[in-house]
Amino acid sequence: MTDPALTDSQRSDILSRTVADYARKGWATESISNTQAVMVKTKRIGWFWNLILTLITAGIWLIFVIYRALNRKTKRVVLFVTEQGKVETR
Repeated sequence: MTDPALTDSQRSDILSRTVADYARKGWATESISNTQAVMVKTKRIGWFWNLILTLITAGIWLIFVIYRALNRKTKRVVLFVTEQGKVETR
C-alpha cells in the first residue's frame, strides 16, 4: 500500500529542516523552492600553513595560495522532497 501524498506545506517544512541540517554542517543555500533546494560547499584553505610558507619563501608561495583560492572546488547537492515526504539527493 502506498503512503498518502503530503501537502506542499508539509513538504516545505521537511525541506526546511533538512536545509537547516546541511547548514549546520557548513553548506550554503544556493537556491530554494517549496520542494527543492540546491546546497553548495566550497573546500577550505589552510591559511595558517600557507601564511608560514609565504613568509619563509619571501612571498613566492603566495602565487600558489592565490591560485588555490581562485580555483577552489565546490560540491553541489540538490535536495528534493518526494510526495511521500522522503528527501532525495542528486
